[in-house]
Amino acid sequence: MSLLDQAANNLSPYKMMISEKAGPKDERKFIIQPNILMDILKDEMSNRVIDKKSRKEFASYRTKLEKTEWRLAGVLNFVDEPLYREQIGKTIESMLKHIRLRQPNGDWVIMDFEADVRPNRGGDDAIMLAVKFVDTKNEKDLQYQNGVPLVDVKVDVSGSNKELIEAIQAQGSSSNDQELKDLMKQFIAAVATNGMANSATAEKTQVKEDSAVEEMPSDFEG
Repeated sequence: MSLLDQAANNLSPYKMMISEKAGPKDERKFIIQPNILMDILKDEMSNRVIDKKSRKEFASYRTKLEKTEWRLAGVLNFVDEPLYREQIGKTIESMLKHIRLRQPNGDWVIMDFEADVRPNRGGDDAIMLAVKFVDTKNEKDLQYQNGVPLVDVKVDVSGSNKELIEAIQAQGSSSNDQELKDLMKQFIAAVATNGMANSATAEKTQVKEDSAVEEMPSDFEG
């Protein structure tokens, strides 16, 4: 499936409001042919895409797909080449900013793109652009709840944490939630079992080491 087809349902927040910048008295040579717009767009995007070797290296890394579209009626005869290239660059910057706001833990670069002239949802011919960004660090997606990133906190309970257990016991005894009490009992039992297992393992290791020393020949030197 093409990138444009994959991004077909994505609502684009990127708009190229360039018709307002070109006045009727401007003597610049405005672009009047769609194929020239496409050639310039593909040239700009090709210069931003990572090389073939990097694409192969990052093939399995996490990606984000962004999409935009520009109505031909709002672009043809309204822009010259410098202005068009400038607006393409600003659109890419907006895409990157949008991704970095949601997933700031990544290093995002353009991996691939696809551009074509197709009818938009309103039936107007438009330049469609789909851009695939890849995270060169391949970090995990940040998950959000109520607009705040969820933090994956891992608590080390491998040792005997007496204060932690006592605090949980106190919370459980003061709670009227039977299910909560049961869960706390299970947690405390698991911690205690784990602590006993670690202690037993340590004791066995020590005994084995002591036995090994005692079994050495009396005439052992060095």
